[in-house]
Amino acid sequence: MITSLAPTANGQPRPTSGLRRMLYMPMEIASRELDSRLLLAALALDRGFEVVMGQKWLIERNVEAMPPGIYLSKSLTQRDARTIMRVQELGYLVAAIEEEVPGLVTKPHELRWIAADAVQHTDAIFIGGEVNTRSMQERFPFAADRVHMTINPRWDLLRPAMRSIHQKEVESIRKRFGRFLLVNTNLGWTNSEKGPVEFMVQDQARQGKLDLSDPVAKDFIENYLIMEGDNHRAVVSIIQQLLEKAPDISIVLRPHPSERIDTWLNHFKGAERLSVVREGPSIPWILASEALIQTNCTTGVEAIALDHPALCVMDTKSPAIGRYVANRVNPVAHTVADAVAMLLDHLSGKPALAYTDEMQRAFVTSMSYDAAHMGAEAIIDRLEGMLEAYAAPSASAHGQASDWRPGWNYQWSLKDKNVRGTLFPDFDHDQIMDRFARISQAIGIDIRPTIRSCGSKVALLTQRQVSMPIRFQQFVRSKLA
Repeated sequence: MITSLAPTANGQPRPTSGLRRMLYMPMEIASRELDSRLLLAALALDRGFEVVMGQKWLIERNVEAMPPGIYLSKSLTQRDARTIMRVQELGYLVAAIEEEVPGLVTKPHELRWIAADAVQHTDAIFIGGEVNTRSMQERFPFAADRVHMTINPRWDLLRPAMRSIHQKEVESIRKRFGRFLLVNTNLGWTNSEKGPVEFMVQDQARQGKLDLSDPVAKDFIENYLIMEGDNHRAVVSIIQQLLEKAPDISIVLRPHPSERIDTWLNHFKGAERLSVVREGPSIPWILASEALIQTNCTTGVEAIALDHPALCVMDTKSPAIGRYVANRVNPVAHTVADAVAMLLDHLSGKPALAYTDEMQRAFVTSMSYDAAHMGAEAIIDRLEGMLEAYAAPSASAHGQASDWRPGWNYQWSLKDKNVRGTLFPDFDHDQIMDRFARISQAIGIDIRPTIRSCGSKVALLTQRQVSMPIRFQQFVRSKLA
């Protein structure tokens, strides 16, 4: 059952008569989001949608210059709220996959980054986990009927039938590094590319994600910074000891995309058998490794979904660790010494990193995992239902002509600033279509869309004919972007 549309900011009726069968999917962190959006794209294209996907900031800039469709936001911050209210007034339907929730077990008051304005004006919100869904509905009761408990499509790609899509990358990584342990870090506040800790705290306040006058928020910041400091120290010590005690094993350290990579390069300058890399999505690296080492990182939740050995290191007394799924679904080491011992046991063939039944149950409830149904299918079902409920043309009504026609004010390029270029590097069309083909084949969909440039780091995937004037414009503008 499709509920009524979310209210507009100005209280006026939604102009949905111009809706087209277009799905817009802005992304912020390509390595984390791209494959899941390609999965959604395959399902959507199979049902007659056209898909525009790519860098969030350029898509946001151009919502006035594109035909209205469904705008699928990747988060619900105060900044997102401004875009959501704009697209509403233009006649778009709005949905959101809350990308910051996977890997967390939240209480209502902990959803600080989610803005009430963004929730108020979103027609469907997809969120994973029984606890997280309840927290969302309790914090925003006015939108409870628009919150849908659905596993994030990122985890659909970790199912046994889907893992073959990563095989080429896994083999390439193993050829480069041989046997290695993978260390994933997530020091988003204390080692950020954006700036020092003081800037990060003020930036969170500026964006409305933290109220610095709230004692609870101040405690959260203090505890979070303590945790990151302890995690940093633990990772350095574990790597140093493993380099000494496991001479036949290499170590690959992958900082979070938002982290300052030079920090780690300087820590281990000249260290043999250690590589600091930041390439592509995390899944192939996890599968290629002997085991994953993480400090309450979402990659630990990916590891159990892949049934691949992982260790969560919690050498900290900070209460901030209580909000993470990773320490509920991975074996845990509470000291550096225990971590090193467990990893050495694992390398020697002992079952030191085995998953328990309790961990498996925690994964299912924390992520809303359903072995029989993909989250991506549930999302596309609802998006299609929203279109049908509000009289958007059916797939058969479109004919062969593409609906994507940029307006005169369409902006074809946008200069990267801050960490945007790191979070979303170049958008290689050949690589995108190679991954699209692997994903669509894995789910049994036989479609061969064309890909057209919509400017720097944004592309149109369509099975329809794009007119010659638009194609010429795309070609010329893409060369100038």
